[in-house]
Amino acid sequence: MPASVLIERVAALVEEFVGRLPDPLDHDLKTLLTRLREPMRVAVVGKVKAGKSTIVNALLGQRVAPTDVSECTRLVTWFRYGYPQRIVLEMKDGSEVQVQMSTSGMLPDELPVPADGVATIQAYLTNDILKDLILIDTPGIGSVHEEYSMATEELLALTAKSTAATAQADAVVFLLNQVVMEDEHQALQMLASGAEESGSAANTVGVLSKADQLGDGEQDPWQIAVELATRYSERFNAEVSTVVPVIGLLAETAEAATLTEMDAKHLATLAAMDLATLDPLLWSPDRFVEGEAPVPSQARERLLEMMDLYGIEKALGFVRAGASTATELRQQLATLSGISDIRHVISSLFNAQDDVLKVRSVLDLLNRMSYQRVPGADAAVLQQLRSKVEELRIDPVIHPVAEIEAWHAICTGKVSLPPSLAADLQRLITPMSLAARLGVPEGDPVAAREAAVAAMSRWRAFMVSEADPGQASVARVVLRSFQLAHAAAAEPPIASIHSSNGNP
Repeated sequence: MPASVLIERVAALVEEFVGRLPDPLDHDLKTLLTRLREPMRVAVVGKVKAGKSTIVNALLGQRVAPTDVSECTRLVTWFRYGYPQRIVLEMKDGSEVQVQMSTSGMLPDELPVPADGVATIQAYLTNDILKDLILIDTPGIGSVHEEYSMATEELLALTAKSTAATAQADAVVFLLNQVVMEDEHQALQMLASGAEESGSAANTVGVLSKADQLGDGEQDPWQIAVELATRYSERFNAEVSTVVPVIGLLAETAEAATLTEMDAKHLATLAAMDLATLDPLLWSPDRFVEGEAPVPSQARERLLEMMDLYGIEKALGFVRAGASTATELRQQLATLSGISDIRHVISSLFNAQDDVLKVRSVLDLLNRMSYQRVPGADAAVLQQLRSKVEELRIDPVIHPVAEIEAWHAICTGKVSLPPSLAADLQRLITPMSLAARLGVPEGDPVAAREAAVAAMSRWRAFMVSEADPGQASVARVVLRSFQLAHAAAAEPPIASIHSSNGNP
């Protein structure tokens, strides 16, 4: 991963203080240097049985995270790129324990040590997706195992206990149910309005993870899910940047290639049945498994586990439409599942600005570190660190971080803006072309410059005549953004407001 100017500026600051502080602070600084150059960390969060591990498997294209209740599902698991493939248990006492993967290539159901002594599971996979992304599978929020739910909260810096530099996620995929329960909403609010360093819509995406279970018997579940996701996007716009629907089970089956040619053959046999005989089988899981059919009951139970009734019904339709091989069926199921929408969100909202999100996390951690209570000369060094962080925050190179922070202030309710101005700011932090951010046609630099000038006039008038101190602080950030946009529009072709190397 090529290091950007943005990353290098922060790395230089960290390197300036390495060796000047005692452990564990010096160790944390060295850890931050590593973190700046590693892939972005994305945590998958949600209630117990929300489908977190299923989504992780689908994103990995590899069935490795256990989806049933096991010791591993009660622990925070980090999936990283590594060769050879291995599992390392990081113990709370600082030691490490090597663990073998199961014969099926998954995390083991049982651990060789007591789970309450394990801090995290580090799973190293030879999976190319993990070269650009670290996925973090978390225990369920609202878990009956309070200590495991607390582990998720600490990972996300939702409690004051989370001070370790390595226990942070840069971005969050938050899984939602059909009806958002109180503990889910509280978790979203904690992400948005907890500690200053926590997340918000600036780095959180919502996923309606079981879209196939939303049917009312008449309307197609997917259409219901799309409408519900739209409503949730509006309802929780301060906590998540967007909400996308997905059928997690189908996504895992398709992306992890668990549907085999034998499964395809069994589906073809079922699809050839008389509809009057087949339809009653699709009324319930019990009927599907136990009813009379030319496919063995065990094979039907496997299909049910991989696709559920909705997926089976759709797969039968794909077979009748001409899909005959497992590969063809998996492609159709992947499209139906909506997993591509999650990948697009991760790519467009997370990967496209991973340097910004990582630098934001690291600067927050450095700032917190600088307030640690230490004796004598070390306190003076931390004061210097705090001053350096403050200086760096106003450097033009760090302006993309200032935009994210401004949007974070809006999302958390610390600052309020008129809807039109809030929309301006949201467009600025969304990875798009400069023209799209300015709301003008592509390839028209004159229109782009005029739009930037109009925006500057609009924000300057607001700052002078209406803004309170918090609003004025945000307005100054946005004014600078539109000044940079105007300068960029002067040199066609229109580029993004911040280039890929982190420079404005």
